[in-house]
Amino acid sequence: MRRRLASIALLALAVSPAMAQTSPFDMSKEAPAIVTPAPQPAAPVAPPDASAPGSTAPMAAATPQPAVPSARRYVVPFAELVFSGEYSRRSWSIFLTPEQAASKADFHLGYQNAVVVAPEASRLKVSVNGSDLVDAPIASSDNPSDMSVAIPAKLLHAGLNDITMSAVQRHRTDCTVESTYELWTQIDTSRTFISFDDPEAGRWKRVEDLRAIGVDEAGATTFNLIVPSMSQTVSTAPAVRLGEAMALMANMPNQAFAVSEAGPAATKPGVANIVLGPAADLSKVLAAVPASAEAGPSATLIDDPTLGPSTLVVSGPSWQAVDLAIDDIAKQVDRPRGSLRTSLATRTWRTPDVPMLLGPRRLTFSELGVSTLEFAGRRVRTDFAVGVPSDFYAESYGQATILLDAAYSQQVLPGSHIDVYVNDSIAATVPITTSGGEILRHLPIKVTMRHFRPGDNTIAIEAVLMTGVDAICAPGATAEGAQRFAVFDSSEFVMPAFARVARIPNLAGTSGTGYPYSIAEYATPLIMDRTQPETVSAGVTLLARMSVAAGRLIPVDTLSAATAVNDRNALFISAISQVPAAVLAQVGVASDAGSTWGERVSSIHPDTDATFNQWREKLRGSGWRGQVSSFEDWMSRTFNISMNSLRIFPGPEAPFAPQGSVGIVVAQQESPTGEATWTLVTAPSVNALQDGVRSLSGQSAWRKMTGHITSVDAGDDKVVSMPATRFDFVETQPFSLSNYRLIIANWLSANALSYAVVLIVLSILLGFATSVLLGSLGRRR
Repeated sequence: MRRRLASIALLALAVSPAMAQTSPFDMSKEAPAIVTPAPQPAAPVAPPDASAPGSTAPMAAATPQPAVPSARRYVVPFAELVFSGEYSRRSWSIFLTPEQAASKADFHLGYQNAVVVAPEASRLKVSVNGSDLVDAPIASSDNPSDMSVAIPAKLLHAGLNDITMSAVQRHRTDCTVESTYELWTQIDTSRTFISFDDPEAGRWKRVEDLRAIGVDEAGATTFNLIVPSMSQTVSTAPAVRLGEAMALMANMPNQAFAVSEAGPAATKPGVANIVLGPAADLSKVLAAVPASAEAGPSATLIDDPTLGPSTLVVSGPSWQAVDLAIDDIAKQVDRPRGSLRTSLATRTWRTPDVPMLLGPRRLTFSELGVSTLEFAGRRVRTDFAVGVPSDFYAESYGQATILLDAAYSQQVLPGSHIDVYVNDSIAATVPITTSGGEILRHLPIKVTMRHFRPGDNTIAIEAVLMTGVDAICAPGATAEGAQRFAVFDSSEFVMPAFARVARIPNLAGTSGTGYPYSIAEYATPLIMDRTQPETVSAGVTLLARMSVAAGRLIPVDTLSAATAVNDRNALFISAISQVPAAVLAQVGVASDAGSTWGERVSSIHPDTDATFNQWREKLRGSGWRGQVSSFEDWMSRTFNISMNSLRIFPGPEAPFAPQGSVGIVVAQQESPTGEATWTLVTAPSVNALQDGVRSLSGQSAWRKMTGHITSVDAGDDKVVSMPATRFDFVETQPFSLSNYRLIIANWLSANALSYAVVLIVLSILLGFATSVLLGSLGRRR
């Protein structure tokens, strides 16, 4: 009997939660000292019945008072946040109102990591305004974990607050460089937030408080723009201008606008309701119209029983007064056209703001936000960002330079290397060829500018380190603490002089800095169907995104007709069935695309052309044609020379016909007169147009726009761009021989055959001139 009881007791201990391991091989005895589990919402408990036998609860407990909900602010401004590799770090800023900064607050963090991450050697850290809040082992491979820590008083302040998250990760059993790609920790954006005890922290009391709109649990920001008199043609331009002003004020990376005559209540973070229109029309959606709206231009926040608290009302006695109210908001964030732009405002998703390089310049890593980093693992990566203007033209010959200050220990073996990436594309590799350790002082690393594009550009430095200890990989070797590599913030990035001339078409310029609409001396014609709320929503979202890229409001003219904008920069936003055939032909979209786009036709007959192309791919490497194709691939990889660069006169571009699951298309070309730029944004339907523009305006998709046509897949948001083979130059700088020399150098580098022809012609002319000169000076017989 005693043995049976002992067995039962041992079995009970074995399944006890106190002895259950959170992940396989977890031998860590550490526990986060400053982190406590996040409180889970308790289920509602019914009050005790005083009439029940044995009840001792007082009668007052039968009617409990409802708890006041705390305000919540999600802090991750991305759709997803994953820390990969042995070291990863992200830093950004969030805007807080004075009420939020003064309130007692807690920081909540949810995450999950790969099963191969060793908790005894891996740490997850979070700091706010330079003060550490979380420093805990990464030990949540089975299920997502939640942590909560109180934010010290006076740590937060009104305005922008810096948040930094970093992860140091080590593999459980493997010491190879390849194993570092298996390490990841994903932050749960829906469970990572700041909670405020003061209910007033969830309210906006001033118009500028809308900077604190933040994001929702998915990292998105939504403005519900409610225009009761939306059917009036005069309402479209003010709606677009107000949307641009609010986008510049919030400056979030993934923001969109939903325009309607009546909107839903804004009941969650990351969403704001804005009512726009004359005071006489506001009674259609508001329970009470503010008195200030009937007296003059007004922008005020009210609590409405239908639309919710902190609803922004922009109004006045007439549309002229409404425009003045919008101007009062816009002047807080607008800048004059043509003013010098020294930086790109990126702090809400990347700190510090990205410097704009308009010419040759030297910047230290400390100025670029890169701190001195010491590393003890196998692969480390750090990055910074720089911006270039819309007329940047140096991708075919230009080279920037990184003057690297670094050091590696005696453990590091030859065969290790330092790689430099520009916008996730390899740009340079420096091998480590000596052993015994070394201090590198201003080691010059030439970085090709082939992958630079207008706007912000991310430059990453990655060190891949091999050691004899890793080759043996003894037990516990993955947690070795000896420092192997260091990169110092005294390193410099040197941008040389580069050619400056704009090109049309160039969607990279539009996505990077809003070119050419950001510098136009007139209001840009915006051609769209003003009667469709989905189309207007797409138009406001697109112009808001372009304004953020431009750093200023872009004036629009919504009353122009498509037939009257031949000599002006124009934007066309419509479902493809409503786009004039002349516009489709001008921007390079097939005229019959409206009848086939979005249709999926199945057939029992085999596709002969597709089958033929498949066999062609199978036999690509055989025969002389296959050898030519392989040679082309080798020339492109080795010398960046393609068949297009070997053409003197590029051939005509075939019309683009969107098919399959393509959700939205952006096409750009010069206007019929050749003096302006036309950009078309179209989709199969108005609903697809609204959804597509929202996907396109997201941070990741927007920066991938380039060439003359860009399409976004509706299923997986994959972005595909078609490079422009024919373009026109647009002069943006005063005449300069040095600038023209750089322009010619880049053009000849991009057109190798033309360069060869010019060289041959000059050689012939030189030989002819030499012959004539010698004939006139030599002895005659």
